[in-house]
Amino acid sequence: MFSSSFSANIESANRDKLGEDFTPRKIHIKKGDPMNIFILMDASKSVGETNFEIAKESSKIFIEKVSSFDIEPRYAIVSFASLAISIVRLSDEESLEADAVIEKLTDFTYEEHEDKRGTNTRAALYAVNEMLSLQHLRDKENFLNIRNVILLMTDGKYNMGGDPKVEIDSIRHFLDIGMKDNIREDFLDVYVFGLGDDVSQTELNNLASKKPHEQHVFHLEDVSSMKKAFDHMLDETEAMDMCGLNKYHSNEPTELFPWITKIKITRPGAQEICKGSILTKNFILTAAHCFYIDDKLAYIKVQLGDGRLLNVKNFYRHPLYDPDAKKDKYIPKNFDYDIAILEMEKKISYSSSVRPICIPCTKSSSWALRMKGDTTKCKNHKDFLFKEELVKAMFIAEEDPKPMEAMTVTIKLGNARESCLQASERIEKFQDIADIHDMVTDQFLCTGGTEPYVEPPTCKGDSGGPLIIEYKNRYIQVGVISWGSISHCRGPVRLKTPVPEDSRDFHISIFSMLPWIEEIVKEELIYLPN
Repeated sequence: MFSSSFSANIESANRDKLGEDFTPRKIHIKKGDPMNIFILMDASKSVGETNFEIAKESSKIFIEKVSSFDIEPRYAIVSFASLAISIVRLSDEESLEADAVIEKLTDFTYEEHEDKRGTNTRAALYAVNEMLSLQHLRDKENFLNIRNVILLMTDGKYNMGGDPKVEIDSIRHFLDIGMKDNIREDFLDVYVFGLGDDVSQTELNNLASKKPHEQHVFHLEDVSSMKKAFDHMLDETEAMDMCGLNKYHSNEPTELFPWITKIKITRPGAQEICKGSILTKNFILTAAHCFYIDDKLAYIKVQLGDGRLLNVKNFYRHPLYDPDAKKDKYIPKNFDYDIAILEMEKKISYSSSVRPICIPCTKSSSWALRMKGDTTKCKNHKDFLFKEELVKAMFIAEEDPKPMEAMTVTIKLGNARESCLQASERIEKFQDIADIHDMVTDQFLCTGGTEPYVEPPTCKGDSGGPLIIEYKNRYIQVGVISWGSISHCRGPVRLKTPVPEDSRDFHISIFSMLPWIEEIVKEELIYLPN
């Protein structure tokens, strides 16, 4: 199955029904296993330009989805009508680079086939056969260890070039598939996607792989249904420990934000709620100010996305966190080093609603940022994530009875950060502070305000949650929500009145706290050099 071709044995924990055209299947992904993905798009007259564009956009979505995992397949893309045109060949240098493949696909147009608008499906499959032959010549020793996936998008109405099934059979034979002593069916999957309203069902079925309890033929009408089909081809159970992933198509908030935890501190006569993020199976990242110095471990429970309540084994607060440290400077509460880590009593088991977040300067986040070279350093992550003065980010809010939702904000850096400090200086309760830099040190990232647009403020209950940057369907935590200059909330609910112009939120930068995080979470993350 396609599962067998992927790198980490990806297995879907949520077997959602998509209607009668969809059934559950597995796509095994094994890290380090080589894989080829061939995408063949019908540009014939019978398919038409509109459906060709659907095929193009769907292919891009599929490539983005696959490349969001910690795997590195080799891509080939062929467009076919009367003739087959190779947009990306398996032997091309950029065939391993998803972004470069998508760029070449984007640049290719329906018009490039000119008036040659027949349907020569066999020519496209012959191009696949040729590429495989060349790959075999270059690496005979490893060739049969490569898993192959073909995505064929067509209406099935070939009218020239001969029967495409002949070429499918030739590919199977070349890959030694179907032999009596070792059938090797896991090394080839042919998925066929019917384009348009008028498709040849018999021909689609004839070309697709046939495996027990799996579906390899789809009838799809638009990009969104294509997107849903692709996503349900991937079975993600064994990829749950890849950081910063989610089920982006899901309607379940816990699957959209599976790295979020709710931390409940129940003291005699009162309960406090904070948020946290899952770092690893043993550790939760949150804010130090959520806890009192004399809190007992028995007071603290961590609620995961699937509803489980976990006990805490150890509580680590940054040793330099001291809320009273700057009273002599008229700072009522000091939030420097406002970071804490909870160690779980039992290991967290991952699922579609319970997954780890990425943090920068780790090997796993290098995969997420597509910086896979051995020379990548922490500075490369920081330069990449913080390359603009205004960086789009988000935090996750929850206003009962509404479910969790993402709140878009911008991190202000450089000159934009100075405007954050100036806004804080204007707030009445900070008027006695001689130097606002004593209150807002370099440890803090700043969001909020009304420029360049009005941003939602953080509220009670958001503390300790992650400030996140999304990059190509991966989520990297760059901050921990710490404090706000103005409360524009009633409890956890944002007020409907206009956000004050000088409202700002401050988040402890993960980059500033990495040495301490590494000291606590030693074994489960691989850290990059500075």
